[in-house]
Amino acid sequence: MSKWLTPEEIHIRKERKKKILYISMPIMAAAIGAIVTVLASSI
Repeated sequence: MSKWLTPEEIHIRKERKKKILYISMPIMAAAIGAIVTVLASSI
């Protein structure tokens, strides 16, 4: 199922991926920070 995408659709998809990355990066950083804090405080 290889459906041809117009340049506009490709651009929209790339922008959406960028937005998801920008939103998920701080969440991931916060989660890692919380895990490290819990591990450090339990030692």
